[in-house]
Parts: sequence; C-alpha cells; structure tokens
Amino acid sequence: MIKHVQSALGALQITWLDNNHSFYPYIWLRDVDPSGFHPQTAERQFDLTQISIDLEPSDISFDQQGVSLQWPNEKNRSLFPNKLLKDYAHACQLTDPAATTTNCWFGDVMPAKFSALSCVSAAGLKEMLLTLKKNGLVIVSNLVSEQGGEQFGDLIGFKRETNFGVMFEVLNKAEPNNLAYTAVGLPLHTDLSNQEMPPGYQFLHCVTNNAQGGESILADGFAIAQDLRREEPTFYQLLCSRKMPFRFHDQHCDIRFSHPLISEEDGQIKHFIFNAHLADCVDTKDEQCVDYYRAYQNLMQRIRQNKYALKLKLKAGEMMIFDNKRVLHGRTEFDPSTGDRHLRGYYIDHGEVDSKIRMLSK
Repeated sequence: MIKHVQSALGALQITWLDNNHSFYPYIWLRDVDPSGFHPQTAERQFDLTQISIDLEPSDISFDQQGVSLQWPNEKNRSLFPNKLLKDYAHACQLTDPAATTTNCWFGDVMPAKFSALSCVSAAGLKEMLLTLKKNGLVIVSNLVSEQGGEQFGDLIGFKRETNFGVMFEVLNKAEPNNLAYTAVGLPLHTDLSNQEMPPGYQFLHCVTNNAQGGESILADGFAIAQDLRREEPTFYQLLCSRKMPFRFHDQHCDIRFSHPLISEEDGQIKHFIFNAHLADCVDTKDEQCVDYYRAYQNLMQRIRQNKYALKLKLKAGEMMIFDNKRVLHGRTEFDPSTGDRHLRGYYIDHGEVDSKIRMLSK
C-alpha cells in the first residue's frame, strides 16, 4: 500500500508503507498508462509523438487502489493500480521469473538429473527449466518410448525447424550430409553456427546406444571463456570483437553467417558459439588476421583440455538437454558393427523456455 506521494525532479516519488521509495518519470508513466493499451491484445496504442517529453501532471492523488494523475490539456485522468506500480517498483523494471545466475562447471561435475514423470507437474517442470538455465545442462530420464523425447518437448514450447527438419535422427547413415550422421568421433562444437540465429537449447533423446564407443562429451563454454578472459585478455577481446564466418552447404542449401565466438552483455558472458568444422575462411584483409588466428588457436587448444570435458554414455530412455549457445558437445567414435546407436534430436529456442518459466510462475 502507498503511504505518501510527491513530485520530484520530473518524476513521481512513492513512499510505500514499508518506507521504501520508488521513482517513476512522468513521461514513463504517461507511456505505460493502462488506458493506452488495447483491452484484449494488451498491445500499446498510445502515440508518443503527440505529447511533450517534459510533461508533468497538473494534479496528483492516491487512494487504496493506486495513483491518479491529471495531465495538462487532457480530459481523462490516468489511473495507475497499485499492482502495476509495485511490479515496476525497482528502477521501473519488471521482475523476470526466468532470470537466473550462471553456474559454471568443469569435467568433474555430475549433471542434474530429473525424471520425466516429475516434470509433468508445473513445479517439477519449472525446477528442471531453471536448473537448465543456470547450469546449461540437465539429464531427463524415464522416456521409454521412441517418441518420448519428442513428446517431452511439447511440455515446453514450439520446436525450431531448421534445414535438418524439426526432428533429426542421429544415426550412422550411408550418405551423410553432416558428421553427426557418421560413426566418426565428433570434436566439441555448438550446432548450426552458420545460422543467423543458432538454436537455443538442444534436446538429444537416446533411443538405443549399445555400440562400442559413442560416449557423449560436453564442456561448459562459459567456464572456458572465463579462464581465457582472465589468462589471455587480449585474445579474449579479439574473439569478442571480431566475427568468425561459418558456412553449411550441401545439395539443397548454402547457409552462411558470421558471429563473434564469444559475446558479452553488461560484462557477463552471454553466448559461446564454436564449430571448427563449419568455420569458413577467415577474412585476411585487415592487419589483425594473424593475431586473430593466434587467439582462435589458443581457444581451440583450451577447448581440448581434459579439465573441461565431461564424458558420459547416454542410456536408452535418457535425454540430455543443453544450451546450444553455451555448452559444447561431441562424441567419441563408435563401431556400428557392434550394435546400434540412435538418438533423436530437436531444438527449442531460449525465448520459448523463458516464456514457459514465466507462465509456470504465475
């Protein structure tokens, strides 16, 4: 509840009953006036170009329901419910239930495991998704049918379609168009770095895995990047500032895009995108070319260090879910003459996972 309101430096200051203070610039309040949004779609209809950025109310009042403001030259008052004001009480920012901290890990970690049965409940699914966001990796078990992993994704959101389809079958194929569809070992990488927007999370459901070899290898790209930033800051800055070109092409498509290998936001590592077998030719036009290669080689050498590598062999009915813009994955070579190895995979983007967490939090 509101204890007191006053005008201060072009903003409304609210003192709550617990004596905490909140500040709302008047232009911000006019922009978020609930009457300026469509009542059914909740989309903004208010036209910012029709008012002065420096406007201030001619009258302020409040009661148990919220705050009422009268703007100059406007007939109707703006009414701001307590809930709206409370939701945006901290620097006019909405609290996000999907926001988490990042927990970096090395190869000696044991991934968090969840039973698919526990994820049927809202609380269980929310806990799994928040753990996935925090660690970048979880294992889900008890997916007994061949379609169990595919159906599990329907609990979360829309699957992302790519040039490999919505679902992809990781099998040793006679005519592969990707190294994943062979029996050779796969070095650590993130998927589809050649795309303008690489997929957010990858889901890999193990249908069968009884061939010799074929162990999964994973590494936390954020842990690798943090070590690089601390030990080789010049290399780190080069990999953040310069883009690496990537390309995938076969008989049906030629998809290319360039990304920095490491991205930051507000000083925090945001994305780690790395795929040496899809890397295209580095641009040699500028004087930093050789220095970039030094930084890139240093990163590749770090990625191969055993301290980062988590090795596990998925069992039938298990599915690993990992952040494709953070966690690198690969596998050891396997011998198809000794048994079958079949994984079914798909992608769900970050925004879908965040949306599900928010809805589960209501």
